[in-house]
Amino acid sequence: MVKRPPRSTPPPPPPQPPRPPLPLLLPVMPAASPYVGDLDPEVTESELGDKFALIAPLHSVRVCRSIVTGESLCYGYVNFWSPSDASKAMACLNHTDLKGKSMRIMWSQKDPSLRKSGVANLFVKNLDPSISSAHLHSIFGKFGIVLSCKVAEENGKSKGFGYVQFDKEEAAMAAQTTLHDTMLEGKKLYVSKFVKDSERKAAAEVNFTNLYVNNLADNMTEDILKDTFSNFGEVSSVQIMKDNEGNSRGFGFVCFYSPDDAKNALANMNGVQLGSKTLFVGRAQKKSERTKMLKHAHKDMFDSHMGKLKASNLYVKNLSNSIDDQKLKEIFVTHGTITSARVMRYDNGMSKGFGFVSFSTPEEAKAALDELNGAVHEEGRPYMAIAQCKEDRLKEAQNNKKKLQNTSTLPLNPSSSGITYAQFQPLCFSLPTCPPSYAPVYQSFVSHLVEVWVFSILLQERIISKTSLHL
Repeated sequence: MVKRPPRSTPPPPPPQPPRPPLPLLLPVMPAASPYVGDLDPEVTESELGDKFALIAPLHSVRVCRSIVTGESLCYGYVNFWSPSDASKAMACLNHTDLKGKSMRIMWSQKDPSLRKSGVANLFVKNLDPSISSAHLHSIFGKFGIVLSCKVAEENGKSKGFGYVQFDKEEAAMAAQTTLHDTMLEGKKLYVSKFVKDSERKAAAEVNFTNLYVNNLADNMTEDILKDTFSNFGEVSSVQIMKDNEGNSRGFGFVCFYSPDDAKNALANMNGVQLGSKTLFVGRAQKKSERTKMLKHAHKDMFDSHMGKLKASNLYVKNLSNSIDDQKLKEIFVTHGTITSARVMRYDNGMSKGFGFVSFSTPEEAKAALDELNGAVHEEGRPYMAIAQCKEDRLKEAQNNKKKLQNTSTLPLNPSSSGITYAQFQPLCFSLPTCPPSYAPVYQSFVSHLVEVWVFSILLQERIISKTSLHL
């Protein structure tokens, strides 16, 4: 019997060299996406693209819009294939017109901290109406790189002030020091560091020196007004406003040198009788500030009034066809003063089965709701609730839908919710655990084939020998 040769041990696998990192599909390019601001609301992406495509080929164009209304936000982005094309477009098209409005082009800044900080931002006022954004850019561009420059406009006309933003604070300070109090087109420039609107309002409320004085007598003179307010500090100027015929308009302004003196005069002169009338004294405000304040006050008053009306109005349904406005009023008349009662009807005059009852106060409406809601009446059992406008009903329905979805959805990770769930196993299957993974073993296929070939020869010889013995 021939012995089977021992199986040779396979050689160890050759060492594998480290895999090189995968090459990037696209090279990393610097920013080539200018920001385009101050666009006309009617400008479309195709119109914006046509304007910039005259300079260089474009990758894409986007005009940003409100996600709620879809209206243009008056700014967008133009993406070029290379930064050099973007720089060329900025140099050629910055402060040029598109649909009658001057475009303000600057590099797109993903980090808004520099823009919002106002560190290198200047405020420039007392500008001549002939000074445009491009002209202002050329003047301040001598001191450094100007990121953004804008002259404020209203109906296409300059408002006499603007803003200039540099890339570095040093350049902004140099421009402020050099250009402040200089003459430009016959006017003395005022250049200062930009102050945020919130900080400016807070400072104005604390450091004001100009007082508004209303309800002046017709015979009041500026000398009498100055002598009266001089008791609280040194007055710099007094002016009583007059009409075209020279008659007093009943109000004026008193300006102090010191904010403390102005505050003292305001505290002591407001509500004081001077001559035949009682004065109203307050901090002088710009027209825009007064308009905004009155608008907010009117809105607050309107919201408060509407809130009371909503709370005093009842919605009543399940009304029979026999109930009209008068009968509906008679049902509620014993529970308060009713300002109106109305049954809603179709165009043919048939009742819709519901209506509204308004009380004079929310308390009366609530008392009627608590006592009559669901009560049996000779005309049926009406259902009542505080009336809601369509927007409030839709909002409440959406909130209820969200709550229902949240309560009906199980958590993806049961253990994170603190609830223990039973672990169910299949009834007819036994699922073994996964075998552990071992390191791959490399076989020598050539040596293995030789062993099989030798074994087959030996097996054939053994079979032949046995056959010959039987014969």
